[in-house]
Amino acid sequence: MLHPNQILRQRYRIELLLGQGGFGAVYKANDTSLNRWCAVKENLDTSPSAQQQFQREAQMLTRVRHPNLPQIWDYFIEPSGQQYLVMEFVQGVNLGKLVSQRGALTQAQALALALRVLEALEYLHSQNPPIIHRDVKPENILL
Repeated sequence: MLHPNQILRQRYRIELLLGQGGFGAVYKANDTSLNRWCAVKENLDTSPSAQQQFQREAQMLTRVRHPNLPQIWDYFIEPSGQQYLVMEFVQGVNLGKLVSQRGALTQAQALALALRVLEALEYLHSQNPPIIHRDVKPENILL
């Protein structure tokens, strides 16, 4: 786990934990070189096979360019085996939190949101090789 004010790569200053799951954690950070906010995703599986998979996936994701997907800016593996993906910080609330706070979306809202999600998935699946998201859930859909 990372802590506030911790610096990665002499560049990314961790601000706060945004979310955590079974395989990793996501932090809001400041890219001190470019003076912009970013999200840093930490992969908690440090096994050699996880590092190889991370390297392959990160290289693929750096080429992704779609308005409904955050852009990947950097990735690296520390000598300890910890893997980090640095991406565009998207300001907003996730769909799961929004629904728990405000209740169900209207049919029109749900359809409009589903269309944007499906456009992003169609784009990912059309890449060569296809990119499979593997973790589409309300908590990972930011509004």
